Amino acid sequence: MRLIKIGRDSACDIVLHSENVSSLHAEITLLNSGDIIIEDKGSRNGTFVMNQQIKPGKPVNIRRGDMVRFANVELQWAQIPLPEDNSAYKAIYGIGSHFNNEIQISGSTVSRYHATVKVGKDNKVYLIDHSKNGTTVDGVKIPSNTPCRIKKSSAISCGGVTVNLKNKVQWPVVLWKPFVAIAAAAVILGCLVFGVSKFWNQSGNGELDDKELFARYNNSVVMLMGIFHYEVSIGIEDMDEINKTLAIVSNAKGTDYTIPKKVLWNSEKQVPIDISSISQKELIDIFDKSGTYTGTGFFISKEGHLITNLHIAKPWLYDIVGKTSEGKEVSVSKLLENYYMSRLAGATEILNSVFGETKLSALISQLKVEGKLDYIALISNGENFDPDNITKCKVLSAGDDMNIDIALVQTVNKSLPTIKTSYVNVVDSMEISEDYLTVGERVYTIGFPAGTNSLLQNPDNENGMQSIGQGGNIIQKDSEFEFGYNAATVGGASGSPVFNKYGKLIGVHHAGLSRALTQGYNYAIKAKYVKELLEKPHKR
Repeated sequence: MRLIKIGRDSACDIVLHSENVSSLHAEITLLNSGDIIIEDKGSRNGTFVMNQQIKPGKPVNIRRGDMVRFANVELQWAQIPLPEDNSAYKAIYGIGSHFNNEIQISGSTVSRYHATVKVGKDNKVYLIDHSKNGTTVDGVKIPSNTPCRIKKSSAISCGGVTVNLKNKVQWPVVLWKPFVAIAAAAVILGCLVFGVSKFWNQSGNGELDDKELFARYNNSVVMLMGIFHYEVSIGIEDMDEINKTLAIVSNAKGTDYTIPKKVLWNSEKQVPIDISSISQKELIDIFDKSGTYTGTGFFISKEGHLITNLHIAKPWLYDIVGKTSEGKEVSVSKLLENYYMSRLAGATEILNSVFGETKLSALISQLKVEGKLDYIALISNGENFDPDNITKCKVLSAGDDMNIDIALVQTVNKSLPTIKTSYVNVVDSMEISEDYLTVGERVYTIGFPAGTNSLLQNPDNENGMQSIGQGGNIIQKDSEFEFGYNAATVGGASGSPVFNKYGKLIGVHHAGLSRALTQGYNYAIKAKYVKELLEKPHKR
């Protein structure tokens, strides 16, 4: 970890010679993970990332190569050190007041990213200071940005705040004095067995309890938000030209026969709502009632790829309003098609005189209503519902087979939204064998079943929006596409990952029989379909 101060003052790490730049304009933090954070320090003329001004005092993730500007001076990335090579270390812990640190401490003298503990492969432990107010080891202040060897018994203080590392750092076990008595050998053997057992549990090859599963995966899960509408078309014909003719018919008959381009369905009045030409405020009010939704997704790569349900990526496919007399489900799309076909048919007499009988028949046959996604975005676990915390996304791969209710989405900036955000390594942590889908097997799921409701009840919650984890068991024999389980959840959890007791992804939650949180009769799409989805070509 390294802190780089940028400004006009000669004490800054990067000095910018411009009167428009403040003395201390901004700070860039290079994290141990390789992530880069920039923060404007209350500058007069602002800090800009990709020509968008960032808020003072609010850290923002950037990537090497991004266009960054301090007032009128553009950042030269050659001045920023390359990521530190941490291959010699087997564990790294950040210490500071920011919640992204593995070891979080508070105090007015504690820096957000105060210090770093590194456990070397040589079984030596080092402490590195990055702070403003310093770090002491056994009462002696250590030099900044210089590794200092420490022991488990060392007294550590960050900015005057005592830090107990004994139970927060995985201290290496050094096996020495091999030529000991049998009793000592037995103790060592016992320790080795314990160590192997612990490793077994932590690696995902052994059983994990609910607490361990939640700790491992909760920061990979995000809440998704979407907006969609229905778009009406008639072949390749210009809808505006068609509506000019239909307007004439409407005036002549005193009935509206026009067909808007963009609509929503009013389930109460059983009529479409024309949203083609209404104000933004009206549109928001309407979408609040019928065109918005929330769900869950989980990251599977550091490039911002995430898995969710198909009905989150293409909600219109599952927008069912009833059934025919034969029991066939009727979608809103089909209902709208029939509605507008009847409109055209009702104006047949006059329309025939304009288009001709043959062309009119062709027009009616080409009428089509398709769902269109206006917007999809996410909020990370632990973030408050704030415009600055919303990350826009795009759908990369989503089919039309409603049985395979999964889709691939990616953040627009092709990166994880926060430093704290993690991802499920589906290469090593996914189980596609159906041997694990037997009745009675323990499962665990994490998601946002309450959607925004849990957050809006307490919008000032300093912990932000929190994911909900729930354990259960497989309760129904698997079918071709899914398996049944009883971990309690509701609608907003659609797209939640489902893990087995070994920490392996075995499915994606997609449906339930009850909306009661206390009763769980749910279904998950098998993980093998996630694998198939990822193997298909998709948008880049």
